[in-house]
Amino acid sequence: MNQSLPTRDPAMRAVDLPALLSMLRRRWPVMVAIAAGVALACVAVSLLLPPRYEAVARLRISPRTQTGLEAGQQPPGQPDNQVVDSEVSVMRSRDLAEAVARRLDLARQPAFNPALAASIAPEGRSKGPVPDAVVRAVQAGLTVRREPDTYLAQIIYRARDPVQAASIANAFAEAYLDASVERRTGAAGRQSRQLDARLAQLGAEVEAAEARVAAFRAGAGIVSRGAAGTVTDQQVAPLSAQLATAEANAAALRARAAAARAQSATGGPEGVSEVLGSGVVADLRRQRAEVGREQAQISARYGPKHPETSRVADQIAGLDRQIDAESRRIVAGLEADAGAAAASAASLRAQLDALRTAQASDARAAVSADRLQRDADAKRTVYAQLAQAAQQSSQEQRTSEPQGALVERAVPPSRPAFPKRLLFALFGVGLGLLLGFGIVLAREVASSGVRTAEEMERSLDLPFLAALPRLSGRQLGRSGSERFSPADYPVHKPMSSYAEALRAVRNALTLGRERPPRIVAIVSSLPGEGKTSTAAALARVMALSGDRVLLVDCDIRRSHLTRMLGIVHVVSLLDVLAGSAALEDALVPDAVDGVAVLPINQPTFSPRDLFGDGAMRQLLGRLADAHDAVILDTPPLLAVAEARTLATLADAVVMVVRADATPRDAARAALNLLRGDGAPLAGGVLSMTGAGLDPTGYHHLYRDYHEN
Repeated sequence: MNQSLPTRDPAMRAVDLPALLSMLRRRWPVMVAIAAGVALACVAVSLLLPPRYEAVARLRISPRTQTGLEAGQQPPGQPDNQVVDSEVSVMRSRDLAEAVARRLDLARQPAFNPALAASIAPEGRSKGPVPDAVVRAVQAGLTVRREPDTYLAQIIYRARDPVQAASIANAFAEAYLDASVERRTGAAGRQSRQLDARLAQLGAEVEAAEARVAAFRAGAGIVSRGAAGTVTDQQVAPLSAQLATAEANAAALRARAAAARAQSATGGPEGVSEVLGSGVVADLRRQRAEVGREQAQISARYGPKHPETSRVADQIAGLDRQIDAESRRIVAGLEADAGAAAASAASLRAQLDALRTAQASDARAAVSADRLQRDADAKRTVYAQLAQAAQQSSQEQRTSEPQGALVERAVPPSRPAFPKRLLFALFGVGLGLLLGFGIVLAREVASSGVRTAEEMERSLDLPFLAALPRLSGRQLGRSGSERFSPADYPVHKPMSSYAEALRAVRNALTLGRERPPRIVAIVSSLPGEGKTSTAAALARVMALSGDRVLLVDCDIRRSHLTRMLGIVHVVSLLDVLAGSAALEDALVPDAVDGVAVLPINQPTFSPRDLFGDGAMRQLLGRLADAHDAVILDTPPLLAVAEARTLATLADAVVMVVRADATPRDAARAALNLLRGDGAPLAGGVLSMTGAGLDPTGYHHLYRDYHEN
């Protein structure tokens, strides 16, 4: 069988999900060990770290910060978050940390003053400025955090002493409140002094502007503020009203006089309406009516010649004269009133014309007066605003209200905030698992060994026969200090997975063949792959199955098989080949019935090809006739040339490849040599498969059938 190997073999193994799961099953002890180690290291670090305690003081911040002229200038709807964030920054400031250091005299404590770390702190309070190193040390333990969507801020201080942490946190809160009062009162005081100086200057300007307005108004004849226009303007309006009234009155009187004249011409004075409406005339007429009634009674009683009749007649005549005189007087009065009203209206019209002439010049003066008045009003408005701001600044200067309020004082914490050993341990476990997974994955990807049956058949083009699990020290232990060897294990544990794998190799070599191979060479590319243990264990398993087996130690340079079985014998394989001893004298019975061993009594180094001169072929023919199987334990193929010769003498060659350890390049090189020599390759065996390294991928489903 001489087939070319596949050319496609990537240097880095692709890792898919099934491969990852398989890797985790195989490598989980490594990952757990790394995780446990890293976790223990983290816990050890947490035990070595000095504890830190966190104390928390809570403050409520007032969002109002403007004073004086600034008050009311903030546009509506502007959020207060900026104000709160600014105050949080103030709490972190260096000045506040220096004030706390001075208040608590932290410069005398070695924990904050590195200069005192190796000396004794001085007695009494320290004087002078606080060293910058102390301020930085105080700031290092401070954390200020705002509670979301609130005006609350947390002052968190971390220190080695819980009492000190609480006292410093409270000191920061108190120092901030004191500083806010000082900041507000100081700003208000400075602003108040500036406003007072400005008010004095602006007051003089207002007085001067008012004086200019008054002088101009007096000179221009403009009345005081509050009246409408100049003196002329004030005279025109009422004079116009008076003229209109006078003209209306004159027209009415003229009309009445004309009507009276017309009525007097047609019906006499007594027919005038004003006469008819006169109370005097009406009273006289009433008297005449009464006297007329009396006259009628007297005439009827005494006759026309009676003296009483004459007296009454004279009385009536007198009343008529009075009525006529009063009527004429009324008519004359109407004429006189009409003339006087006309004259008054004419006089008022002349005055109004003169005022309108003066009003045009007064309008130009009023414009200048208004300009001066506006300037004075503007100065007075500014003066009023400054006066109000000065009053507010003065009030704030006298007010000691801080920027916020202490909601919750810090108390000494009962447990340290750092280090949290549980978190350290969890972090260590997580980091260890991640690190372990990375290491295992890197090793898995970079590994050049063969792990599965598929890889053996695909990468090496070698049929897979079986996988021999790694036997742990517990599995190989007996009672006391005595231990099994891997070759003894299938004898003592015939139902184990190790023995079952060897039976699978036997069946692969014998079943389905017309002539099962009698001579089987067990080979490997490199030392340490479990070839000798596999050969001895396979021989014993075959013997337990009823075969007569001869186990031949062909490793003349190391004789591992002879030493592993503990054989001490004078006659060896080399003596038989040289013809100096009989075959029967060299054979040694094994501890298992049905197995004989042809040993090598001591390692031999010879430049001569001891197996290539035909003697070995003849010997193997004799042995094959006398036994059901002859198993050859050969030296490593890449190390000793005799191994290739022995492989060509065998009926079947079984190559042992150590799982996940034998480089694929080395295995390929050995297989190329065997194929080039025409050796009858039967297949490969994966040896020392570790925990979870199941070449078939299904061992977890049938492991209950084995008794390991």
